Amino acid sequence: MKRVALALVALGACRMAHVEAPRREPHDARGGFAPPGFDPSRACSEWKVAVQGDEASLHHDSFPELDAPRACYTPVRYRGEVPTPDPAPAGCAYRAADHLATLRAEADRDDRIAHGVAGSAPLPIELACDLSDDARRAAAANNARTLRALAREDPGVSYPYATVETFGYGNYAHAGTPLDAWKPGDACLPGIDLQRFGVNVDRATRAALAWSAGVAPALVVSGGAVHSKLVEAFLLDYIATCRIGVPADRVLLDPCARHTHTNIRNAARLLHATGGRVSYIVTDDEFQATYLEEWTAFDLFGGSLDQRSLRDFHHLLGSWRRASIGIGAGFWFTPYRFWADSRFADFSCEK
Repeated sequence: MKRVALALVALGACRMAHVEAPRREPHDARGGFAPPGFDPSRACSEWKVAVQGDEASLHHDSFPELDAPRACYTPVRYRGEVPTPDPAPAGCAYRAADHLATLRAEADRDDRIAHGVAGSAPLPIELACDLSDDARRAAAANNARTLRALAREDPGVSYPYATVETFGYGNYAHAGTPLDAWKPGDACLPGIDLQRFGVNVDRATRAALAWSAGVAPALVVSGGAVHSKLVEAFLLDYIATCRIGVPADRVLLDPCARHTHTNIRNAARLLHATGGRVSYIVTDDEFQATYLEEWTAFDLFGGSLDQRSLRDFHHLLGSWRRASIGIGAGFWFTPYRFWADSRFADFSCEK
């Protein structure tokens, strides 16, 4: 009976809905506005109380395309697998030169972690999990190097998004290759058969293509060692840098996330590390793309991204909305849930 129930859940999970935008901009959370009486002091630990049960505020659903200048929403158009981003709305383009203080402070912290002198300060969430000391230091050193590279960017160069994000997919079948022990900064390994890693290759390739097309200056790869010793973020980094040619100092790593909602949360933290406001999430055409839409059958079983984040973190992750044209697997994302509301436009639980 249990197997039958699980099969029904798996079958239902393939069902999803991409909700069409209304004709007029909603003046509620779907349009980026906070509900009356929103209490930000309670939002990051008691979201349902902070929004006073406002139904629109209990979901990530958002229609940023109706107010692109305030949402900083930019479509990304695909011809086959080749992306081309539209110009960013006025005032939205990301320039690393505008965020030098943030980039340098974050790089300094990661350098301290890499050298084992982080002191009593808490680890950033993307490094605060059960990692080996070597793996944590390697990830921190990589992130420090990338943040410093961003700080050296030509101040005249801008991008529609601050980061491109992609998330790993773990499987027990991925174990048992030399990549189990590979870390960022290690030499590339010859003879690795990447076919066994399935959609991870698709996700890393799409993220690398978006980076190459100038969607964002940095690529965030996220995923922990969930099903084996292989760290999913390190696998994605290996594919992007060793096989596709993305420079290592253009990749930010989150080796701690264990599910899509923790991927989004941790990648949002790295978005803040760049000083950015919006990210472009890109994935494959299979399960995860449907999971990111406005509704999936998981809503029926308490397993949607919103339901899981409220249960596990006690707050929503932000807003996201499909932004890709030509594929169905690219999403605008911002941790600033009420992006159109001047009172709370900079509110986020992931700073």
